[in-house]
Amino acid sequence: MSDAAVDSKRSTREVMSYLAVGGVGFLIEAVILTALTQFAGWSPWLARVPSLVTAVLATWALNRRHTFPERGLEHRSLEAFFYIAIQSTGVALNLAIYSVCLMMLPPPFRFPVVALAAGSLGGLVSNYLLSSRLLYARSRSASRQWGHG
Repeated sequence: MSDAAVDSKRSTREVMSYLAVGGVGFLIEAVILTALTQFAGWSPWLARVPSLVTAVLATWALNRRHTFPERGLEHRSLEAFFYIAIQSTGVALNLAIYSVCLMMLPPPFRFPVVALAAGSLGGLVSNYLLSSRLLYARSRSASRQWGHG
């Protein structure tokens, strides 16, 4: 198989894995958001804090292990820091869309979990592109070799 074919196959696998992990992250966030807003009486704004933090940490661990298993930084704590920093751009887009849904759109979009879904889709592409091209651009062994591990 040519290098281009191997790269294409790896890219397809990574995108599919990233989407699956994102789905898990969405479910985690949706369950926490729904539980806090529907059963604990939290506002949809305040409930986003624990739901989002939990989902980002879970997706980092899953992406590190399944989507980019041989790439990234050797030191997990440093990689987690950079992952969270990168995810912040997607979070900003996610929260902007979430806010528009809750404040300006008709009732079906005002349900927190529907607004969450719309916001999550908005952040997905930027998060994947930044993660795959910056944080997970090199193998862990190359990262170690260059002193970035």
